[in-house]
Amino acid sequence: MIRLSYKYRLKPSTEQVAALEKQLRLCRWAYNALLEHSFSERRAGRGTPTHNALTYLLPEMKAMKPELNNVFSQVLQNVAKRVRSGFESYWARKRAGLKAHLPRFRGEDRYDSLTYPQLGFRLKDGVLCLSKIGDMRIVQHRPVEGQVKTLTVTRSRAGKWYAVFSCEVEVKPIQNRLPAVGVDLGLNSLVALSDGTLIEAPRSYRGAEERLGRAQRCLSRKTRGSRNREKARRRVASACERVANRRRDFAYKTARMIVNRYERVYVEDLNVQGMMGNRRLSKSLGDAGWGMLRNALTYMAERSEGVTAFVNPRGTSQTCSGCGAYVEKDLSVRVHRCPWCGLTIDRDVNAALNVLKRGLEIGLERAEYTPVGEVTATQPSEVGQVASVSQEAHLFRGG
Repeated sequence: MIRLSYKYRLKPSTEQVAALEKQLRLCRWAYNALLEHSFSERRAGRGTPTHNALTYLLPEMKAMKPELNNVFSQVLQNVAKRVRSGFESYWARKRAGLKAHLPRFRGEDRYDSLTYPQLGFRLKDGVLCLSKIGDMRIVQHRPVEGQVKTLTVTRSRAGKWYAVFSCEVEVKPIQNRLPAVGVDLGLNSLVALSDGTLIEAPRSYRGAEERLGRAQRCLSRKTRGSRNREKARRRVASACERVANRRRDFAYKTARMIVNRYERVYVEDLNVQGMMGNRRLSKSLGDAGWGMLRNALTYMAERSEGVTAFVNPRGTSQTCSGCGAYVEKDLSVRVHRCPWCGLTIDRDVNAALNVLKRGLEIGLERAEYTPVGEVTATQPSEVGQVASVSQEAHLFRGG
């Protein structure tokens, strides 16, 4: 069993939008109040309150602020869980030696989701019923699979509302796949496979850069705090969201195409975050979405009982895949020509062949991966198609 997330667009009425935004404001207030209490307990030397200790404060908070009764009880309990999880994430990052900071207070419009852990929602016939909110239309472009564990209602920066169902789904093996493939990530060709396949980078941001620039210049001319500025801000956010959606859609379809063909996938273990420090390449690297594609490959392989592993990328482009000789060349040279064995091949395909060799040398074990906060449902296309099973979800429950 693995966890998948299914994300659908919501179409709430004007009254429902007002009710959702009011609940977000109340949850933000509760989050900040519980966080302040946690900091007070730490300053007093009593340690960080547990999740249960924070949950026990909710009745007292409801008595002090009766408006909290308009929020479903388990949604408020999830607010307490988020506060505790913030401290646990901080401790985990500190133990791992990573950069970390304590949980921060949420400012206005910085609390954008409501989570229903078990109860309080029902999905049936294209309608989502939420406790304390009512029935709202949902664009259910594909069926929900497996057992629904949680529902999160989110508001994007562009003001759009989405429902994200986190489900436990059985693994679906794919039969008659080829054994293994090496994957090289690039900027001219986003993906080069060791079988010679080249997939061009979509350059989603480059294509929308001019339009996005106009929207940003329009935003800069608006008066702060005005309604026109808020409208302009939403136009910018909508343009950015469109670029992100295109990049994500391409990454998951490409990953599905590769995983449908090969059981084991070997990828370069690139330090993408470190490479983003190169000012000449950072925009192109961000537009390529290497990190998203690597996550998609890992998740798609895990879902189909395949495996994805990462190998050392050092020298894969400079080493001849035919004879193993070192053939130095700069980035402008796109064709690998070996003076020793005479091999002539695309530079990226040569690198992918070296990645495959290194992967086969080290072997491969199943990687554990759970997608978090990502849209895993994609539309079918000529690149690849996500298999789905039409079935009724067990969605609802009380409230």
